[in-house]
Amino acid sequence: MDNSFLGHVAFAWLALFPILNPPAMAPVFLALTSPVDEPQRNHLAFKIGLYTAIFLSILLLLGGWMLKILGLSIPVIAIAGGVLLFHSAWRMLNRETPRPTPEADDEGVTEGICMRNQAFFPLTLPVTAGPGAMAVTLAMTPRGTLLESATLLEFLAKTVGIFLAGTTVFVFYRYSGPLIRRIGQTGATTISQISAFVLLAIGVQIIWGGVKDLVVTLPTRPTVVAPAQSSPADPAQAVQPTRVP
Repeated sequence: MDNSFLGHVAFAWLALFPILNPPAMAPVFLALTSPVDEPQRNHLAFKIGLYTAIFLSILLLLGGWMLKILGLSIPVIAIAGGVLLFHSAWRMLNRETPRPTPEADDEGVTEGICMRNQAFFPLTLPVTAGPGAMAVTLAMTPRGTLLESATLLEFLAKTVGIFLAGTTVFVFYRYSGPLIRRIGQTGATTISQISAFVLLAIGVQIIWGGVKDLVVTLPTRPTVVAPAQSSPADPAQAVQPTRVP
């Protein structure tokens, strides 16, 4: 296999891994999916990894055109995603410990159905593949037309790297549960609260980054420079006062 192909694959995976950050986001995923049981959580992990890979691959191919057609920009998407992350983290921080009730089973089924409907939004977008991952993916868009063989090869290689990143998300989301459970309920609750606070901070950071980017793109008012007054180069040429005879 061509070294350039493997280089593009590695570049895409290495560019997305620190942005997606599956090791840090796995506790957040467990906290957000705490109302569902283990099989449903594992299924959600698979769907989120798959949706992440498909969404970023489509964005790699059509992202620039879609944003132009819709009249959207990355800063606007960042602000909207940050607000949603802030809301989700605030609910996690203020969630009360559920008490066992006769209706617990029915509520668990309802929560499970609700979480399955949220596999793409918001668990994939923007919790997992947020504005940062979208910006990185748009920055990786191959230059040139798709009719060129080099451009097609680069697009295919970066798509493979994106799917590797989605697989990494699935692995961390799928197998972090047993490790978290070993530390006990108190430890899991502590990690959940810390993760919620981190998610809250991430939301604020994303909003702030989007606001700064919007401010930079605002048109600036032209500065009016007053014309400089001309002064005589030679003092002898200065206008002398008229003497009255």
